[in-house]
Amino acid sequence: MMSFDFDRGLFKSDFFDHHAVLGMPIDASAREIRKRFMSIARRLHPDICKAEDKGLAEALLSKLVNPAYAKLSNDRERDEYVVLLKMMGKRLIQDRQSISLGSDLAKQLSKENNFERAYKNALETLATKQYEDLDGTLDTIAQMSELNLVYLLRKERDGGGVKKEQKTVTRPPVSGPPTSDRPTSEKRESAYIDRHCQRAEGLMTNNNLNSLTMARKELQDALKLDANNSRVHALMGTIYLKQNQLKPSSVNITLAKKHVTQALKLNVKEPVALEARKQLNQLLASSSTGGQKTGTVKGKSDKSSGGLFGGLFGGKKK
Repeated sequence: MMSFDFDRGLFKSDFFDHHAVLGMPIDASAREIRKRFMSIARRLHPDICKAEDKGLAEALLSKLVNPAYAKLSNDRERDEYVVLLKMMGKRLIQDRQSISLGSDLAKQLSKENNFERAYKNALETLATKQYEDLDGTLDTIAQMSELNLVYLLRKERDGGGVKKEQKTVTRPPVSGPPTSDRPTSEKRESAYIDRHCQRAEGLMTNNNLNSLTMARKELQDALKLDANNSRVHALMGTIYLKQNQLKPSSVNITLAKKHVTQALKLNVKEPVALEARKQLNQLLASSSTGGQKTGTVKGKSDKSSGGLFGGLFGGKKK
């Protein structure tokens, strides 16, 4: 099965760069994104594709272009993605000393005074050939992602950060408190995290490996927004416990332990984490007394009498 891996630009920071896949600037509007997608889709569609390697064209369309458009064409998904981009900009500022650039275009952009105009001109130049010669498409996407990385870095450094697409809306005059009472970016991020958690909890009720994998993905996205959210870590620990019930593995137990421990470190009263800790203790007790297959060492007893949190988590020394 054909797969595509990138190790440059934003991709190198464990971030999938959907804008680079579509060859669009980060501040592109929904209308511009749709227009670009339709142009690429027509070029790559197997019925009308003129490329010699139709298999590669179809794989690029189904594995890269369609998912990128699905993410950026959905209002909710795009709003969450913009939040992630803003956080990525802040992260790049902190890690800028370790950033390395491979393309001359990205190196030049990092020094440009009018970097916004230079950024869009460079992207337009690359976009014209992005899906012409398919053998060079992946390299072009990587170059575009490097340009996006530099743009985010410059935008954050020079102030302002990534802005959400502005929509013209006529509103009646507002009386009362000043705008400082309106929802802040922190509140919006919190709302996005809540949505990820709610979707994960809904998927977890299905109690099958596929649904649990999808739930875990929701929580991974939430952790990108806030790596220190006790609820997210607690739910992640619970997912690994559920996975262990369906497919026992020491890895599931280890990861459950890791996330439950982190959740309780962040909030000692986190209810989901407390319940997960009970399940972990019961799991170890069952394994120690009955030798059941739970992902722990069969027949190994817990001499510390501290339950799972006295064994795996480390009990009090006497």
